[in-house]
Amino acid sequence: AFGLSRVWNDDHYYAGMAAAGAANYADCIGAHYNEGIVGPNQTSGDPRDNYPTRYFSTMLNRAAAPFGGKPVCFTELGYLSPEGYSAAPAGFEWAQNTTVAQQAAWLAQVAMRASNSGRVRLLIVFNVDFTYYAADPQAGYAMIRPGGGCPACDALAQVAK
Repeated sequence: AFGLSRVWNDDHYYAGMAAAGAANYADCIGAHYNEGIVGPNQTSGDPRDNYPTRYFSTMLNRAAAPFGGKPVCFTELGYLSPEGYSAAPAGFEWAQNTTVAQQAAWLAQVAMRASNSGRVRLLIVFNVDFTYYAADPQAGYAMIRPGGGCPACDALAQVAK
């Protein structure tokens, strides 16, 4: 069995990687951001708490800080919206009130913010078209929504102009 003494939170993991010299071998530092329920320009206001991984800017800082200017690569970034599906499953209730319109707007805002930051080398949106929605509601992160619409595609297209 895997005991809690063997689990490192991401801030400890990043510090450990930095201490081991990972910056000497990495093109960028990998990060995930997929628990947001407020816009990417906010740094407070999450009703759960103000834990740093709740906000895009503090998550970016958390990943980048130990590596002295090395860019960050978001290999999974998304906003969960149960809209169009049943209620958010157990463990994901925090996203229950996130709408598809918010998801679309926030993805566009975070893409613009990441692009303008000079600190993000890569941003992969999680995900385009997953359909599984159960214990792990991957379809709730999908840009293509039930019925085939893609509000996030439209919002991201505006950023690309």
